[in-house]
Amino acid sequence: MAIATDLAVIGAGPGGYTAAIRGAQRGLDVTLIERETVGGVCLNHGCIPAKALIHAAGFQKDIAHWNEIGIETGDVNVDFQAIQEWKREVTETLDTQVVESLRHHDVELIEGTAQFQDSTTLRVETGGDDTTIDFESAIVATGSQPIEIPGLEFSQDRVISSREILQIDAVPDEVVVVGGGYIGMEAVTKFSKFGSDVKIVEALDRVLTQFEREIVDTIQETSEMYDNDIYTGTLARQVEYEDGTPVLIAEQDGETLRITGDYIIVAAGREPTAHYETLNLEQTDVTYDDDGIVQTDARMQTADDHIFCVGDAAGPSYLAHVAYREGKVAAAAAAGGDATFDNEYMPAVMYTDPEVAIVGLSEAEARERHGDILVGEFPFQASGRALTTDQPSGYVKVIADAAEQLLGVRIVGARASDSIAEATLALELGASLDDLATTLHAHPTFPEALSEAAEAARGESIHVH
Repeated sequence: MAIATDLAVIGAGPGGYTAAIRGAQRGLDVTLIERETVGGVCLNHGCIPAKALIHAAGFQKDIAHWNEIGIETGDVNVDFQAIQEWKREVTETLDTQVVESLRHHDVELIEGTAQFQDSTTLRVETGGDDTTIDFESAIVATGSQPIEIPGLEFSQDRVISSREILQIDAVPDEVVVVGGGYIGMEAVTKFSKFGSDVKIVEALDRVLTQFEREIVDTIQETSEMYDNDIYTGTLARQVEYEDGTPVLIAEQDGETLRITGDYIIVAAGREPTAHYETLNLEQTDVTYDDDGIVQTDARMQTADDHIFCVGDAAGPSYLAHVAYREGKVAAAAAAGGDATFDNEYMPAVMYTDPEVAIVGLSEAEARERHGDILVGEFPFQASGRALTTDQPSGYVKVIADAAEQLLGVRIVGARASDSIAEATLALELGASLDDLATTLHAHPTFPEALSEAAEAARGESIHVH
């Protein structure tokens, strides 16, 4: 079977389905190809189910708070299988909404595996009769896959990625996580609260190297779950088994460590390159950078005039919200628009306890680029909203240049993932400390800490000495 379409989108994850819908909104005839599940890894096997489990696990702490303020709950039992079923219902609801939106916009959805025959033709293996698609433009949105470490291959029993750990039927007694990035630390968050003993093995000298040391120190000081059984400067070598239980063999300072767990989760990062081979991109004019990642311009267009690439498939930062934006840009460009991915400020969030959210320059980066800077910090210990919800850990920090131009924001604490949106908007709009300080915030709320921190940077704090 052969069909023709204006826009072919390969991959129905955040970048892909967003691109398909935006392309249809811009008047294009759109065909979307997905070989697995609409919604991609984020919706089905990553962001959404992981945060659902973190939410459920957080009730353990909430219940302790209830007892502290006089609401006696008695014994609490956790039905983990019921929690997993609720999590599945959440993902299914969102999947259904995406599919309905695709139908509403008349996007043709084909289940199958796509390969390029040339720069304007795809062949889709559908399990029956293959389909040939002639297109004017194509958007590659095939995502990424977990990096596999030699000696810790996923083919080994109970050696799994962050995807499989979300599907287990029971809370494990012990879990070993190889990789101290945000995925690994979020695993600590949810499984520690469910009662697991979680051990982190990180090759570098500290965990969470993408965040400032001050942030890492704060969350480790706040909760003992981030300070126990963390092996830094440790190389994971291989896996052995004792009575069927996996044992990670690792090396630290020349000594061999044997670290036991019911599962060994490999969370060493992600890469898109394996999907390139599946796509048969060598049949096109697409080029790659020195790291083997598809090269794109500000319109998300590759070196092949007919092909765009978005989301994880286009390389770091491997964030769903970036994929959403890139998908919209690529689809608009394919429709003849002048859209570009010019977002200078990309927030990053980590759902630890407390949460961490950052955007813009760090204090060190700001000093290096601007010399004299202004820094204001407001501790949640002084926040009425934080205290009334028994979540006083953490702070908000704002960073500005000597002329009070906002440069960056760091939030460690409750609702950081929500509050960072205002900070991102402020940076996008070129706001100053005065803009933040004089914007009226409802009281008591978490975001008013941004205004308080801005006043602190100006030496005009009311609630912090």
